[in-house]
Order: sequence, then structure tokens, then C-alpha cells
Amino acid sequence: MKVFVTGGTGFIGGNLIKRLLKEGASVKALVRDQNKADEFEKLGVRSVIGDIMDKISIKGVLKDSDMFFHLGNVSRWWLPDKSLYYRVNVEGTQNIVLEALKEGVKKVVYTSSLAAIRQPRGKITTEEMEHKRDFESHYGRSKFLAEKEVLRIYREKGLPVVILNPGVVIGPGDLKTFGRTIIELLSGKLKAKLFEESIIPLVYIDDVIEGHMLAAAKGRAGEKYILVGDNVSIGGVFKLINEITGVPIPDKRIPPFLMKLIVYFLEAKSFFTEEPPKFSLDGIRAMEIGASGSNRKASEELGLNFTPLEQALRWTITWYKEEGYVS
Repeated sequence: MKVFVTGGTGFIGGNLIKRLLKEGASVKALVRDQNKADEFEKLGVRSVIGDIMDKISIKGVLKDSDMFFHLGNVSRWWLPDKSLYYRVNVEGTQNIVLEALKEGVKKVVYTSSLAAIRQPRGKITTEEMEHKRDFESHYGRSKFLAEKEVLRIYREKGLPVVILNPGVVIGPGDLKTFGRTIIELLSGKLKAKLFEESIIPLVYIDDVIEGHMLAAAKGRAGEKYILVGDNVSIGGVFKLINEITGVPIPDKRIPPFLMKLIVYFLEAKSFFTEEPPKFSLDGIRAMEIGASGSNRKASEELGLNFTPLEQALRWTITWYKEEGYVS
């Protein structure tokens, strides 16, 4: 099978490529620079240099591809140029899926996010629900708009697309999202707790990759599938990590209003330095609101089994220790 992948340099995309190669697929990946292309070539991946925001550079890149996994996106909580979220996540997605349609790709799997359909605090999200447009972040809003565009192309032009909505992905290799918080807790660098009662929708990386493989094989065109293993409070995650490792949980708590004042200062500083702040307003709002998602549809229709959270955390913590991120 000939497979094309965007976003292969990311956490999910990199693991997906490894799985595809293991399954014997012929993999081609879109990259933006020669260094990344060289790294992929060493793995046996054919690379194409291009950018989903540049229609000319991606013309014909999907020719002869049977399957297309679109994971390319901007997933940071802060950027000095907010328009980049929309140019990459919305316009770039439109560009590349239209190219897939033009080249007659048999199946497209688009990796969206639970943030695109997140419901208000305390309500469990299902695939049939639509975001209430109380966006906590530019990232969430851009993924919502991207989904709307993908589904429009599905309805109007017949794009054979399946949409996946992962929650917060954890596992070996995660150094950017919730993984950073876990590392700081294990290292004794986390000095205070934030939003202990907020719910976080965690899912193990191997389950996300399996979800992609199953979506490609069984997913119905035009359908969404939420990939969430456990909906658990942030405080509950810390407690479980404490039970696994014995690492103490900080006693200090920072009130939300004070945290927001701190973040306003950090973002003001970043405005001049263009260096990402340690915490961003979008990230803090996401933590405060929280999110939860139902995995029933992915379990029943795709046959996806989810790793228990305790086991997922044990494997993740072991990797952090083996790789030297935690002493």
C-alpha cells in the first residue's frame, strides 16, 4: 500500500510512520526542509519538500497514493502571529485535501482534535455534538474551522475522509504537551497545583496510532471518532503518579485569578522577545475549562481497545527515566 503523510515530524505523526513501515507500507512524507528529508530517507521514507500553505509546492505530491494521513498542523498554545493557526490549520488543510481529491486518493484520515468539538465544562463530548463556539484558544477555533471545511468538501465533492478527534496524548516521546507537566512533577520542579478539579481527556500514544490504522481500514467516510482513554481530573492524575512513583504532590495552590495575572505578564514579555512564554492564556483557559470525551463510537465501530491510564503512565514514566528526562 502506498501511503502519504503530512505532519510526520510530530509526536503522533512520527509514531504513525514507524507503524506504517512496520506493516510494510510504502510511505511518502511531506517535509519543509532538507534536514527532515534526510532523516526520513534514513528510515526508508520517501520525502517530498513542500508546504501545505503553498499550493504549487504540493501539486501532484499525492499522485498514485492509496491512503493519505493528514496530521500537519500548528498545535502550540502560543504564537506571536496568531494568523498562522488559521493559515496552516484551515487554509493548509483545505489545500492538501483538495489535492488528495484531485489525485483520487481512496481514503483520507484527517487528525483533528477533541478541542474542535469540546463541550462546556462538565459535559461529555460525543461525535454528534458541535462546539458551542466558546473557544478557549486559537488552536481550538482553527481546528473547528478546519473540520467544517473538510466536511464541506466531503459533502460537496465526495472527499473520502474520516476524522479523528484525539484528546491529550501521552506516552514515550511526549515532551511538549501534558508530558512536560509530568516531567516537572517527577523532577520536583512543579511547585504548585493548578485547576485540580479540571477534567483532562488522556489517551496513550499507541492507542492513537492504532486508532489511525483502524480508521483507515474501517472508518466510515464523513464520520468522526473520538480517541480518549480516560477522562480524569488533573489532581487525579497527580495522585496516580504519586501512587506509582512515591513522588510527592505539591501542597501549594495558585488561585486562577493570580495565575492569569502572571500569564498576562509572561505574554506581554513574549510580545517583545517573541520567545514562547512558559504558560499562555490559551493554555491556561484550556486547563481551566477542561474537556472530556466519549470513546464509545471508536470502541464499537472501529474495535479500538484503550490502554488503562495506570499502565499508560507507568510506561510513560519508565521512558522518561530511561531517556534521562527524570533522574
